[in-house]
Amino acid sequence: MKKLLYILLIVPIFVSAELNIEKVNNTLLHIKSSQPLKFFNASKHIDLKNKLKFTTLKNANIILFSNNKNIKKMTIVNSYRALQMNKNSIGAIYLKKGRTQIIFINDRLKRNGLSLPSSFNKYLLSECQINPICLLTNIK
Repeated sequence: MKKLLYILLIVPIFVSAELNIEKVNNTLLHIKSSQPLKFFNASKHIDLKNKLKFTTLKNANIILFSNNKNIKKMTIVNSYRALQMNKNSIGAIYLKKGRTQIIFINDRLKRNGLSLPSSFNKYLLSECQINPICLLTNIK
């Protein structure tokens, strides 16, 4: 009986702990670029559809959720730590305490000719906010 009670209490937690796909799609759709953006989803577990244009790895501008650190294209990673470590990463989309977290690095977006509308400023951070060493290198 106790096992059944534990299962009934724990299962809803795991079921609700998924990315908010609508929020992710909406954010990715609003990335502005001078050319049409094409995405490649490296994760088979995350089903992103909607109006995003998906293509092959070779033809994509942005790679989503790749674990490969040797990719030279822009990536959106699946953890805050990967965002800090991977300099080709323009952003991160991940779960924290069961909530979808979306972060983009404004400096990296600009360096790649991308931007987000001002209504998405809550998702933007500067390079120095995720990498404290940046503060030391900018001291004059």
